[in-house]
Formats: sequence, C-alpha cells, structure tokens
Amino acid sequence: MNNFCVITTIQKPTKAIEVLYEKFGKNLTIVGDKKTPDNWYYRDCCYMSRAIEFHYAPFNHYARKNMGYLEAMSKGADLIYDTDDDNIPNSEWGLRFKETKASKSFGEGWFNAYEPMTPTKIWPRGFPLNHVNKGKELFGAKEAVVSSIQQGLADGEPDVDAIYRMTNNKPNEFKYDRSIYLDKNTWCPVNSQSTWWFPDAYALMYLPVTCSFRCTDIYRGLIAQRILWELGQGVTFHSPGEVFQDRNKHDLMKDFQDEVHMYLNVEKIAQALGELTLGQNITHNLLSCYRALLKIGIFPPSEIDSVKAWIKDYEAIRTI
Repeated sequence: MNNFCVITTIQKPTKAIEVLYEKFGKNLTIVGDKKTPDNWYYRDCCYMSRAIEFHYAPFNHYARKNMGYLEAMSKGADLIYDTDDDNIPNSEWGLRFKETKASKSFGEGWFNAYEPMTPTKIWPRGFPLNHVNKGKELFGAKEAVVSSIQQGLADGEPDVDAIYRMTNNKPNEFKYDRSIYLDKNTWCPVNSQSTWWFPDAYALMYLPVTCSFRCTDIYRGLIAQRILWELGQGVTFHSPGEVFQDRNKHDLMKDFQDEVHMYLNVEKIAQALGELTLGQNITHNLLSCYRALLKIGIFPPSEIDSVKAWIKDYEAIRTI
C-alpha cells in the first residue's frame, strides 16, 4: 500500500517524527510554517517549504496541513494518517483498513466515544459540555463495517479541552480493547491527533481557515461525519490508545479562549448539518455544509472562497 502521514511542525524533528519516519519513510509529509526552523530537514521525508502559501493553507495556522493532504493525494495515497509532531506511536499502533470490525452505537444524538474506552471520566475536545454527565454509552457486539474515517486514541495526554485540563489534568490510558462505529445521526467530535482517512473521504480533509487552531479540526470532523452518512458510512473510534502524546507546551487559558467559540456553537453546528438535504456529489455536499454554517454565523464569507479553492485543486488531482 502507498500510505502517507501528514504533519505540520514549528519544531526541530521530534521523537514522534523519528518513529513515524520508520513507518512511512519518504511518504512522511511535513508542512512548514513561518516559525519552522530554517533549513528544516529529516532524512528523505517530504518537506513542504514554510515559504509556500495557498488560499486554503495560510501562514501561522493549523490549516497549513491542507496542502500536505493534497500533496499526499497527488502521489496516489491509499490512506492518509493525520497526526501531530508530539504523538508517538506505541506498541498498539498498526495500519488501519477501511473495512474493519466495530460495535455500532445505540441511539442517536451525542455519543462520548471516550467513555467506553477508559475508567476515567473524560470527554473529547468539542464534546458539548452539557452532555458530559448524560450517562453510560451503549453499543452492540462487533460486526463488519466500512468506515473511511477512523479515530485512534492517545494515551498520556489525550485530545481533551482546556476545561478538562485545568480541572483534572491527570494522564489517562485508554485500556479497553474496543472499537465503536457511530451510526447515522450519532455525533462525536473527531480530531486530528491520530486519525486515519481513506480515499472515499479525502475531499472532507479540508481544515477551515477562519476559525481558531483549537476549533478547526473539530468543525471539519462534524462536517465530515454528516457527509459520510450519504456514503452509508460512519466514523469509527479505536481503543486501546495507539499513540502516546508527549504534549508540546500549551497556555491553557489561551486554549480556553480559542475554544470558547466551539463550546458555544458545537450543538448549533450539528443541528444545522443534521437538517441539511444532501446529494451524492461529495464536493457539492462539502460546499453545501459550509454555506449552511455561513448562514448561522459560524464562518465568514471568506471561508467559502477557501473551500472553493480547495475543491478546485482536489478535483484537479482526481483527474490526473
């Protein structure tokens, strides 16, 4: 298989990059930004210069990764592993496949996919705070499913919000051997900490550019989940944890500030997306979702210009 991994970094090569290179070799794709060290280099991995800028990959933004995704697609990627420079694969890490086995969720609405994976009271970044105490999540026996977006979990410092970190910042371990598939009309935030994307969903990898670093992958994930339903698919979450996060230094109050928009709007976003009538054209669906969120004030008009630029380049790659 022609497998790729995409990361953006502003550091010298980290332990995570060393380990990921062992798994992906020259297909490890690193996207530079203005703060990336001069002459960044690690063996023969693909480094995209910090001097390059596109409408959908602005400087000083996590959405720089967008051009890395398109680079991987242009080279015929069979899958794209989306992660960060502080997530180190552990002994549980292994390549995922679009056809997998997982337990399907029961019911509709918000499903805390972290809850069945660990004894710790924990929730993913982007999960509505008023649903945190809603009770035990229910799911069935494992069965064969097709899932073009699969979320692995991280031990040590999982991807949680600033409120969790400021009130209970203990290391966590996802120790239960479970995979859970979220069926239609069931929502859980999907982040970019350790996420597997397959070609059916490549168009949905676009990270919005007009929201904060702490919101962009969460909003992308909600949009992607909604569009996956039109493919007869859902997102799958896997435990035990497949990476260990040696977390880069964060200002938690700055994280909180950057997450406020998410706390206040994540349910509104899901509601607006859930009410949409979509078709079978995935890029038309992507644009429809962003236009719906523009109408309710989540994104400014300039976001639509970036989505259109992404779609244009994505479709050009598909015809090669």
